[in-house]
Amino acid sequence: MHQYNSDSDQPGKRKSKTEVLVEAAMIMQRRHQWENTEKRVGHVPGIEVGDRFQYRAELNVIGLHRQFSNGIDYMAKGSSSLATSIVVTGRYDNAWKSGTVVYIGHGGRNPSVRSNVSCHDQKLERGNLALKNSMDAKSPVRVILKDENLFDGVDNCANKSYNFPFVYDGLYLVDTMTQERGKSGKFVFKFILKRISEQPQTCIGIKEGVMDNSRKFANFTLKKRHNSRSCLVQKDVIRISDISEGKEKFPIRVVTPMDCVQKLPSFNYIVNNIYSERFTQPIPHGCDCVDGCVDYERCACYVKNGGRKPYDCNKRLASLVESSLIYECGPSCKCTSACTNRVSHHGIQFQLEIFMTKLKGWGVRTRSFIPSRSFVCAYLGEVHSNRQYGSRPDFDDYILKLGDGKIFIDVTRCGNIGRFINHSCSPNLIFKYVTNGCNDKILPYKMLFALKDIPAGRELSYDYNSSKRKFMKCNCFKTTEKSKIEKIK
Repeated sequence: MHQYNSDSDQPGKRKSKTEVLVEAAMIMQRRHQWENTEKRVGHVPGIEVGDRFQYRAELNVIGLHRQFSNGIDYMAKGSSSLATSIVVTGRYDNAWKSGTVVYIGHGGRNPSVRSNVSCHDQKLERGNLALKNSMDAKSPVRVILKDENLFDGVDNCANKSYNFPFVYDGLYLVDTMTQERGKSGKFVFKFILKRISEQPQTCIGIKEGVMDNSRKFANFTLKKRHNSRSCLVQKDVIRISDISEGKEKFPIRVVTPMDCVQKLPSFNYIVNNIYSERFTQPIPHGCDCVDGCVDYERCACYVKNGGRKPYDCNKRLASLVESSLIYECGPSCKCTSACTNRVSHHGIQFQLEIFMTKLKGWGVRTRSFIPSRSFVCAYLGEVHSNRQYGSRPDFDDYILKLGDGKIFIDVTRCGNIGRFINHSCSPNLIFKYVTNGCNDKILPYKMLFALKDIPAGRELSYDYNSSKRKFMKCNCFKTTEKSKIEKIK
């Protein structure tokens, strides 16, 4: 942005630094130089946890926080609004400690008076309402912290040439919201946000002692931490930018800690099952609907589903407990791709990544919020009837039963991201068998759907106990009978 500072200087009244930076940002917008122009929930492509920025206007330019002065950014309006990001500074009664943020809501102050004290009650509207909606929906919020250790006072930078005070601290969930009286006696909203686990840690310099004046809120005692220039940020390193090599709708990257030397198992990435020659593919039979299967009572595919709609209007499972076999419309059907009975075979609809877990080896986590009952991914590989076909004993972890147990999916040599999803006794994914006309109920696809709302940054998991054969120690620390699980992925 520095190259535009001189462009925005005009003769006459001297402008503040903030005004110059905002003008520079607007020049860049007019020249179509802003990135990530559409607001989104979750991480922003190209921005990593721990990244630092010198000016608040930069957050606007890169799409991390689309407000020049307001602390809460959000998308949509009213009851459907969701908060996308907040900037936490020491200007108001905000506090931060060990992954927990105390954040005071928007409004209540007279903009013509330079004071941090509320002069009237805050209202549940705009950013405040968006944060409440995010709490109810368990929708993640990006948090940008202003590193107070780099500043001498609120706005005076101690060493301006080297300071990058705004730090992206990752995704948080809004845990609670209360309405309390502030120092002026007026009601303010207080939000407690908690950091989502398994994100890279950042080093934030916080001034020593109890927050004085406007920083005493919630009795948070913040201890002095190391200066950022002498503190290393534990960031994941991108090892592979897209393991699918463009075969999926979104790139699937592989990330590890900087000191990790373990390499991903070698395999061919596929987006459809590979069937051995011994399997005879059935003749495709689809529906004749040309209206998007609106008249589902006459749709041949819906009839196979017992006359029920397997998916709702948002293309999510209508029920998590009904039939485990779903008949979807497929290539042999006359309906268009917009049909609500075409879901899983559109491919992955959310940004996923492979990462190294602390105890379970490789795992998969989502980079975006996944609503409950949404399709997540398939479990793909080589389908055969002989369990030993094409596999080696050391790769026995990568074989999964299909259907009645007489057929197996072997992902030793060919597979997709599904092979890296770990077990949990409290999973957030569930298996469903899906057929789309090109394969019958004997050879269905095995698909994974969200069992509940899954925040961005959360590891994906399913219950391996659906098919028992041999057992291994469970690493999810549950004390139930499921503490031993089948060593089958």
